Amino acid sequence: MSSLEDIFGKLAMTTVSTVSRIAISHATNAAIRNVTSLITEKTQNKQESRELQSLQRQLDLKVKNLKPTIDIISRRVADGNSDLEPALEMCNDLKQEIDDFAAEMDDELGKKKQGGNTDYIVLRLKRLLANVDDVVPSLHLALRSLEASLGKPVISTSRLLQAAGIIDASKRGEPTRFALTLYSLFAANVRAPASAESPFTWKEEFHKCQLVLDQRKPFDYTLAIREDLDDGLYHEELETGKEDAVGRLLTLDIQNLKRMYYTRSGALLNIEDSKTPVLVFKVLKQKERKEEDHQQIKVKDAQPEIDRSELQDADYYAIQFWTEPEDEEEEEGDSGKKNSPSSNSKDQEASFPKTLLLLESVIQLSLLEVSEQMDYLNASDDLLALYMA
Repeated sequence: MSSLEDIFGKLAMTTVSTVSRIAISHATNAAIRNVTSLITEKTQNKQESRELQSLQRQLDLKVKNLKPTIDIISRRVADGNSDLEPALEMCNDLKQEIDDFAAEMDDELGKKKQGGNTDYIVLRLKRLLANVDDVVPSLHLALRSLEASLGKPVISTSRLLQAAGIIDASKRGEPTRFALTLYSLFAANVRAPASAESPFTWKEEFHKCQLVLDQRKPFDYTLAIREDLDDGLYHEELETGKEDAVGRLLTLDIQNLKRMYYTRSGALLNIEDSKTPVLVFKVLKQKERKEEDHQQIKVKDAQPEIDRSELQDADYYAIQFWTEPEDEEEEEGDSGKKNSPSSNSKDQEASFPKTLLLLESVIQLSLLEVSEQMDYLNASDDLLALYMA
């Protein structure tokens, strides 16, 4: 049997593995912080202090320069590129060494004796820097081999500009709405009989809904998905006569979005002969997200089993664009207009066609801002390629 990720990956035309700040950043920050404290609290010799500051800065800059390479390698391994697994192991070894160094510096801070071990600290920093230097050529060689085999990633310039426009509109409080149908993976059928043609079943959550990218604060986004009661179906809320009745709301934190799968047909939803594009989200639950941020990068299991634990760690959602029924296109009820979120005059209407690929690009660009805590306008070409390709 295969995991849900394997199944969706085979059915999808494109798979996007989202990128986050990996564990090596946490380890380096701890090491730098501890060395800074040592310089401040224990080192009284100005020459020794300057040497420690210089070595500390070298470590900080080298790891920061190395991080984009590590991000690319970890993403490609997560996508199933087993040739890069040795390079990923080197990243994990380096992370462990930085962790060990940070722990040693923490011990030094706990000692009451002033100074005395400055020479040892300098020696350990130099050894750590030498190991970073040893790793860099191998990782860059692995990355060049990857680029040679795959070629330069192609980014749709027009879609990137459109996605940037939607994000800017969201920042102004004028979100662009996407009218969709929302599905969720039905937990009761995660483990299907061996004879079943498909090991998963989807449940329709919102027959019609409106999705917007919502910015709560700088570099912090959510996908707000509001059920649209003007969908031609019976809703008890409308029968009560309340003019302000609204549908249910589902909020997905962008930083918890782990993977996206796209296909031009309904294969991902087990819909026969369907030619409507589908986009599937894998969304980590909050607890698992926090634990993952502090773990080493894991090599993907070649053939993991599907069981309920997959849905204990993450939720799967699928979306399709909403299509207005032909017999209702000419009928516009007053109550529907009142209750439809799409009637809000403050919403920003895009002047270009809205597609699931465009929505995917919007999410990828917002992920860049969330993960790197920077405006997309300040992102380098390599960073844009990492998130958008």
